[in-house]
Amino acid sequence: MTSILIVEDEALIASDLQMRLEDMGYRVVGVAATGKEALKLIAEKRPDLVLMDIVLRGEMDGVDVARRVKELRVPVVFLTAYSDPETIGRARRAGAYGYLLKPYDDRTLKVTVETALKRYRADIRDLLKVPKERKTGAVPGVLVVEDEAIVAADLSHKLEDAGFRVVGVEDTGEGAVSAAAELQPDVVIMDVYLRGEMDGIEAAEVIQGEHGIPVIYLTAYSDDSTLARILETEPYGYLLKPFSTEQLRAEIEVVLQNIRDMEDYSRRMHEVIVTKAEEMKIEKTGVFFVSSLILGLAAYGFITRSMTWLMYTLFIPVVYSLLHLSFSYRKPERPVSDSMPMVSIIVPANNEENTIERCVETLSSLDYHVNGRRNYEIIVVNDGSTDRTGEILEELVKRYRHLKVVTRRAPFAFNGKGYALNDGVTLAEGDIIAVFDADARVEPDFLRNIVPYLDGDDVAGAQSRVRMYNADENLLTRMQDLEFAIFGNVIMRSRMNMDVPAFLGGNGQMVKRRVVEEIGGWDGYAVTEDLNLSVKLMLRGYHVRYSPEAEVFQEAVSEWPAFFRQRTRWLTGNLETLFVYLAPMIDAPIALHRRLDAIFYLFSMIFIGFVMLGYIVFILNLAGFGFRMEAPFIIGLISTVAFFPLTMSGIRMDGYSIPRTILLSIEYWAYCLYLIPLFVAATVHMLRRRERRWAKTVHRGEGEGSE
Repeated sequence: MTSILIVEDEALIASDLQMRLEDMGYRVVGVAATGKEALKLIAEKRPDLVLMDIVLRGEMDGVDVARRVKELRVPVVFLTAYSDPETIGRARRAGAYGYLLKPYDDRTLKVTVETALKRYRADIRDLLKVPKERKTGAVPGVLVVEDEAIVAADLSHKLEDAGFRVVGVEDTGEGAVSAAAELQPDVVIMDVYLRGEMDGIEAAEVIQGEHGIPVIYLTAYSDDSTLARILETEPYGYLLKPFSTEQLRAEIEVVLQNIRDMEDYSRRMHEVIVTKAEEMKIEKTGVFFVSSLILGLAAYGFITRSMTWLMYTLFIPVVYSLLHLSFSYRKPERPVSDSMPMVSIIVPANNEENTIERCVETLSSLDYHVNGRRNYEIIVVNDGSTDRTGEILEELVKRYRHLKVVTRRAPFAFNGKGYALNDGVTLAEGDIIAVFDADARVEPDFLRNIVPYLDGDDVAGAQSRVRMYNADENLLTRMQDLEFAIFGNVIMRSRMNMDVPAFLGGNGQMVKRRVVEEIGGWDGYAVTEDLNLSVKLMLRGYHVRYSPEAEVFQEAVSEWPAFFRQRTRWLTGNLETLFVYLAPMIDAPIALHRRLDAIFYLFSMIFIGFVMLGYIVFILNLAGFGFRMEAPFIIGLISTVAFFPLTMSGIRMDGYSIPRTILLSIEYWAYCLYLIPLFVAATVHMLRRRERRWAKTVHRGEGEGSE
């Protein structure tokens, strides 16, 4: 059943409209009286259609709401008693699918609703088609098709009074098809019943199908059979006789603007698809080159029994890692700021019935208030969930007034985490966007600890420390906790002292909204949208800080198969970002030391793989295989043992005893050997994949980790 949301600030009119719609067989999912309420309900309910009054209570009117939800791709039909050029112009720019002037009867209402729904579905179907180039003059040209001369003359006068140019008048379907092909009008006003063998519906089907020219029907008939035939042609509009000049102007302007908007959106999407296809070629070329180089060097080493090349290969990144280690010992200066900007917390959620309630509860306990009022909001993006996530969110919305829900449905759902985040921004009121995963747990002082790190015009974001709340579940979960501890205590901490940007993670990140909008939002195609965003910020010269005082706890994956799938995705995203952004980073107009550091970081996963290969060679030598290592002793020593000072320092900073630190470092070394098969799996995956998708990690909740 088709779902409709009513936005009307007069209760009696809203109630009457609801009864009329329900009598017609539609399901009314809600009624909103203010712009703010409408925005929230549209995002949460994701109706098939919104009937929106333009004049509403509060600061936001219907046009403002329609413009805010435009990117959510929810069709809107305006209901209004105003038809002045200024109102129509504002409504037109908002991208509506119809404009219904009050008062209206039931047949006009039904025709408008059905026409809007049919046109919207056709637009979504054709969204990725490359639109034809249109030659549009300063004044839109209209072809009139009407078999009654007096009506045609009156219609032509009304069109000219409304500011349009009448390019021709036809009274047969055959003549309409011929004139449309020759004159190429911007729109055709078509009567249903015409002279000759071809009626208006048949002519419209040819004109729209073969020439791509929009048709607005004009008729005195609205019976079910006629309407059914008209809807089959996916009309752009439907005017019932008699009509006023204002109705005519509104209908045409709204239709033309909607076409321009859809064509612009389709062009942008096509450009994105072409760009991403080119990026995938770059990725595959890069992966093939790197994997061939590594295999070639490894084969050379086994044939010649010489691994000297590996010692030199490891030396430079190892030295740079030791530089990071030296800078990590100094505690970064903690910024102090009294500023407390509004924060919008966005939580993407797909099938998170096990964790979403606990996540919302812990985020709702944040102590971040200004003048006694909560200065943050929570926006959960329900991204096509098929479990009980939606039901749980419906109950949570009743409990927490600061909670908003954005519902994503096919064909837009679950096609990239970045897209889910961008939909969340549509509803956001804050100057700061915080991103958490659906398994996140934080202490009440989280925002107070991290927000000061955002102070400064050149600062775009901040990243918190990530920890595992189920670290003690088994050896695998404990190693993941150590991994993030080493990364935070050594790599991220040293970056602050070295004056180079930190990198944003998928959980517990903060970004200024104006910067997100400046770079066009998150990349919905990126496998690791957080790393992708970090690199884009660096290319623009922005700084990202690390806040060790703010900690976000998440669920560690507890089973090896699921863990391996997760890390394959992470490594794929790392390599994807490396190969796509390496050239732009080399040429970036930023400080040399920041550029070199970013390049090193992007290569770091490959370097770690070489480190693990080095340890395999070391073990084989102990077993008597006899590889030659002919580099100077100091290079061999540093290349061999540098792994342990880094890991031991990172672990020790968390307060472990020295014996315990040594034992955990050995366990962590053994754990890191998974990187060898991981590189093989990620390489094969990148060479074989044909598209990028959000391959999320499934959360069990209550201390249990899974994929």
